[in-house]
Amino acid sequence: MRKIIAIAFILTAALCIFAQNGSPLRFEIPAPNGSDPFNYVTAGNKGVCIFFPTVNESDKDSISWSFLMIDRNLKEQWHKLVPLHKDVTYLKCISTPQALYLLFHDTKENKEGNIFVFMIMPQLQLITEFHGTIPARAEVVDFDISDNRAFIGFNNRKGQPGIISFSLVTGEHRSYEITSEKDALLLDISIDTLRHDVFATYKIQYSSSRNHLYVNQYNSPGALVKTFDFTEQIEKKNFNSAQYVPMGDGTGLVTGTYGYNVSNTRRQYDYYDYYYNSYYYNYYSPYFLRQPDYNENQDNTPVSDGYFSAKVNKGIAEKVKYYNFSNFDNAYKYMTDVNALRAKNRTDKKEEKLSDKGLHDENNDKTLNLRLLIHDVTLNHGQLVLVSEAYSPEYLTSTQMSYDYYGRAFPTTYETFNGFRYSHAFVAGFDSSGNMTWNNGMEMRDILTKYLNRKLNCIFEGEETVLFYNANNKVAFKKIDGNTIVDNTAYTTLPSRLGTDQFLDEYLGTMEYWYDDYFIATGYESIRNNFMENNKRNVFYITKLAFK
Repeated sequence: MRKIIAIAFILTAALCIFAQNGSPLRFEIPAPNGSDPFNYVTAGNKGVCIFFPTVNESDKDSISWSFLMIDRNLKEQWHKLVPLHKDVTYLKCISTPQALYLLFHDTKENKEGNIFVFMIMPQLQLITEFHGTIPARAEVVDFDISDNRAFIGFNNRKGQPGIISFSLVTGEHRSYEITSEKDALLLDISIDTLRHDVFATYKIQYSSSRNHLYVNQYNSPGALVKTFDFTEQIEKKNFNSAQYVPMGDGTGLVTGTYGYNVSNTRRQYDYYDYYYNSYYYNYYSPYFLRQPDYNENQDNTPVSDGYFSAKVNKGIAEKVKYYNFSNFDNAYKYMTDVNALRAKNRTDKKEEKLSDKGLHDENNDKTLNLRLLIHDVTLNHGQLVLVSEAYSPEYLTSTQMSYDYYGRAFPTTYETFNGFRYSHAFVAGFDSSGNMTWNNGMEMRDILTKYLNRKLNCIFEGEETVLFYNANNKVAFKKIDGNTIVDNTAYTTLPSRLGTDQFLDEYLGTMEYWYDDYFIATGYESIRNNFMENNKRNVFYITKLAFK
């Protein structure tokens, strides 16, 4: 990536890439309106693999999944059908230079196991399937591949969390026990690829206001080597997400999000249902689907107030450091969440009263109560970069006339769920000691959807970072340098397949780096073209964008 990326972003995205017939390089598959059957994973300059369930039944309990490989010019290379149990769910993908790895979970009992890992080698047109088993009612938390082994972490309703692994060469299985404590919740697994150590980050939720964070270290055969118990953890601050990054020689850094829990409920605290209910999916899932009959009063999605970090130094777990979002530089300039802005006003008035008395609020820990989509931690020049996107449910208020027993009319109002409103994103960098060295953010405007997915992505170019996302048939981008805004948010329209296409609606739009100077934008769109006999189509699309 070159220094002129922001300028090139506008020019080349507007022109896109044209095939020999003069049309933009865009791939489309018909999709029923409101559906989301298609998944994809990029394979660098080898192309893109698209996979989805079909309507074809291979036997009584199985359906065929279609695996389609397209090349760098979005042309089909090969196509295979693979039978899978009808209750299987796709969860996560991992792309390496050698192969693609796809994780599926069967939610029903299956004699072959309930965990399936597919290894796809695009150039050889080869798909290999591997099986494993986790407890029947368990839910997958994380998935990783290292040294030809698959690692799957899970949480178990009414049981203990755990990790299984199996060799993709010999099929040999291993299991890793996390803890015998009750109310334990696995948050992350990570692998030290050089030393082949396995790390499990988990918390024990003692009550609604007390939890404790730990990291287990295992050697390659699966034996527990050490447990890191992080010190000076503040009560009523709940760890909502956590990821551990091993740095070798007994050092590492754990980071994530926390919320300030002020619940005074006397009911027995159900740690599992609080975090895993019918509305909340673990933050590693590719999509966060919310139903149209969403009810906020039944949504126990954890709310967050900031980032935290803690270092492991020479095998010793150090103090947890908390960084409240309200103290981020210029946070309220790009934050558009109404409730968060109200919290700012309340706290500002409190500080004014303290100031009049010659006092100061040392803690200054505002409860913003933000729902967040958390990204995987990324590394850039030795710094850990955390990214999260904030959203909130939105309702429409309607009024209708009702009549009493005597026929007298009176108005009644009611609310209907209108979708989830994205408001902004937080991004922050941490050094190897766990100190936050910079923070910034990006506003996310006019995004209202019943489907939630991670939209924002970032690329690093020297000291600068470009934040970008795809929504409403437009790509938004912003360039920052640590705390400094280099270029404010700008927008450019995605090119259509035909010049007479008219964009109507979209959902699950996203954009990511592909290879060399190329990016890939995907999503679902409704399009009208009055110059065609069938003037409306609903599609899943892939668009290739060049930035030079």
